[in-house]
Amino acid sequence: MVELPPHQRVEDEHGLRALAEQVRSCEWIAVDSESNSGFVYEERLCLLQLNVAEQLWVVDLTALPGGRQALDPLRLPLESPSMRVFLHGGEFDVGCLKRDYGMALQGVWDTQQAATFLGWEKTGYGAVVEKVCGVSLPKGFARYDWGTRPLDPAPLRYALDDVHYLPTVGQRLCQMVEEADLVEEVEIANRVVEEATWNGGFQVNGIWSLKGARQLPAESRSILRSLYFWRDSIARDLDLPPGRVLNNSSLVALSRNAPATLQDLNRLGLPSRIRSRYSAELLEKIAEARRQPAPVIEGARRERSDPEAQRRGDRLKAWRRQEASRRGVPLLVVLPVAAVRHLQRYGTQDLQSVPQLGPKRIARYGSELEELCRP
Repeated sequence: MVELPPHQRVEDEHGLRALAEQVRSCEWIAVDSESNSGFVYEERLCLLQLNVAEQLWVVDLTALPGGRQALDPLRLPLESPSMRVFLHGGEFDVGCLKRDYGMALQGVWDTQQAATFLGWEKTGYGAVVEKVCGVSLPKGFARYDWGTRPLDPAPLRYALDDVHYLPTVGQRLCQMVEEADLVEEVEIANRVVEEATWNGGFQVNGIWSLKGARQLPAESRSILRSLYFWRDSIARDLDLPPGRVLNNSSLVALSRNAPATLQDLNRLGLPSRIRSRYSAELLEKIAEARRQPAPVIEGARRERSDPEAQRRGDRLKAWRRQEASRRGVPLLVVLPVAAVRHLQRYGTQDLQSVPQLGPKRIARYGSELEELCRP
């Protein structure tokens, strides 16, 4: 039998207000979330776990009424920059809270960012907890459907563990970041986490992200576009992720081979559930796309650098490797990727505007960067 740590479960507005009152009295909290990603068409957050001054709380988001306003009692404290919010790999949590509740976390301190800047080889939550706390966490629920109710003790224990040890990890890493003189660099990375957004969902030009799509001839691209939209419609009706209706490789194979008969379709090795239910519909969609091919708008291609920008980028990257080796630090401590790309494209006309650079790096490397970016 799974033993759960002491915790409070929030399933209504009364419990949420009690939690908000507790949060407002603290200087720091630890936060994690769980969603039903991979199990439904439109994923939603299902649990919100918090460690508030060593007291564990779990908010059952599936039970709360109020839609996007459901978490309003927590909005003020969680959006306050004076509250330190420990996260681990927090881009997902930040993006999903914005998507589902319009809530923008402030005061984020991301322990995965800190471990990365410190040069730790393994920065996943389990590895970091084991290194700091000496505790080995179970891994069995990484792909669990968190929309399942009632929620069994084993997955609940897994979810609570995600914030149980997080403050201890965060406080230790804060100390190590200070000792390594990386406070400003990590703070810049934390602000980037705060700016994260959710970029999932159906993309009109999403066919260009499918492997092999750009190598298809024009007629096959037209078929692919038609099947791509068809798959999304079926997925919405079934409340499943599109990839669980028909995976991307099958979608491209159908477009490339354009089967005209049931026998042709069966040769492609599609899942039996698709063949039994949708064979006629698929063949009709393919035939229709061949009769009336729709124009397919070319997806945006990566902009090619001019030769001088390419040479500038090569110099910056070579220098960054040498400097990181000299200092014995990860590459992003010297220059984050966003800064390298900006400098490669625009040079050093305005160092203050270079993303993720910051005053400390400007003071340390400004002259060298200007020299490296000269024609």
